[in-house]
Amino acid sequence: MTSSKEEVYHKICHAVLHLEVAKGNLKWSLSDISREADVTRSLIYYYFGKEKETILEEAFKYVSEVMFNTDQSQRLGIVNRMKFVLERVREMPYIFVLFFLRKRDGGELSDIIQKAEDHLLFILDRDFPELSKDEVRKLYLLELGAIATNMSDEEAEKVFQEFVSKQK
Repeated sequence: MTSSKEEVYHKICHAVLHLEVAKGNLKWSLSDISREADVTRSLIYYYFGKEKETILEEAFKYVSEVMFNTDQSQRLGIVNRMKFVLERVREMPYIFVLFFLRKRDGGELSDIIQKAEDHLLFILDRDFPELSKDEVRKLYLLELGAIATNMSDEEAEKVFQEFVSKQK
């Protein structure tokens, strides 16, 4: 089976973040990534280079964009957007753990998280102009709670339905 560039990139990012949670702060090797992602080391070099810090940062940026759909690859509406986010987190549950472990550590990953959050709040504010800043923040906190509790799609639909009527 041939994998697309996007699939290979995703597999590598997935492996990096899984190893970061499983082994700890940069205690993994490029060989570990190669085995975990089932790709050659040369593919890792091609996409990310050889520096572990850079690989981790790029993987975290990519997954943050995909997980929170901040790249706007798909405009889904709030309920479908939340289902999309929950599906991504189910594929990579450790991303949420890493998110909270690194959120306040002051390092590069903390900066990436802050930028992703700011961008997400901008998107939510744009998509819900009738909501106050506090209501947008509440929506974001509901999303984090949905992720933390591994909310089912059916539960997400019920919880986020109130925002559907507010969305233009």
